[in-house]
Amino acid sequence: MVRIFSDKNGSGEFVIQTTATDTDTFVSELAEAMSAAISAAQDDGLTAMGIMKNAMPIAFKLSGYKADAVAEQRTLVCGVVSPASCEVVASAGR
Repeated sequence: MVRIFSDKNGSGEFVIQTTATDTDTFVSELAEAMSAAISAAQDDGLTAMGIMKNAMPIAFKLSGYKADAVAEQRTLVCGVVSPASCEVVASAGR
């Protein structure tokens, strides 16, 4: 599962949440969720840039690299705002 959240306060920040346990699953589900988010946004790539800024550290973490910005719990979350203060803009997977 990959969920993409956007800050309800309009900061333009995105939070990525996943339960994926491997890079291939994460990237596949991220692509599906990003497609939905980018289509809805129609903002010349700003949404894609904001999502990738926080998705890449998760991909690194799943690949075994150190990722200080990724908080590891039951799900992986990366972003400067909490998913609790955001709204889901896209979701993919289980």
